[in-house]
Amino acid sequence: MESKPLEPIRTLLDQAYQTVMGRSCTPESEQAIVDFEKKHNVDLPESYRDLLLYYGACNFGDPALYSVQELDWAYPAFVETYHEYKKEYDLSEDLNPFPIGGFGEGSIAVLERNSGKVLMLIHDYAGDHPFQEVAPHFNGLMEMLAESAIWVQEQMK
Repeated sequence: MESKPLEPIRTLLDQAYQTVMGRSCTPESEQAIVDFEKKHNVDLPESYRDLLLYYGACNFGDPALYSVQELDWAYPAFVETYHEYKKEYDLSEDLNPFPIGGFGEGSIAVLERNSGKVLMLIHDYAGDHPFQEVAPHFNGLMEMLAESAIWVQEQMK
């Protein structure tokens, strides 16, 4: 199995998913992903989809990335939340966010499909713009999470 979007960080991911934090992660089946996409009439962003297919959800730290099972409840909840945020804030019509995970304090990690950036939709935000950039792209987020898992593993030795 090869994933072009993840290829630049494949060695790092392979190493991270062999750590204590990564060993319990189970790759998703193509059928589970297709079923989710059909049920919700949405396509998963390619890099996130490939991560789920080849490695499984990532629980190396904050944010913890959703599995397909978690997406089944998280996606509809996000859509509802995002519509509420759009009423309250002057959000660009160009925003095309997809929820990929959650932060411990309740914020949502989203992959902005147009720019490729990973953003945090801040829980109970009270400022001017409820999104904050977490990483310039999905692979950047995965590099940070994988390096964290590897660092923790090395500290355990």
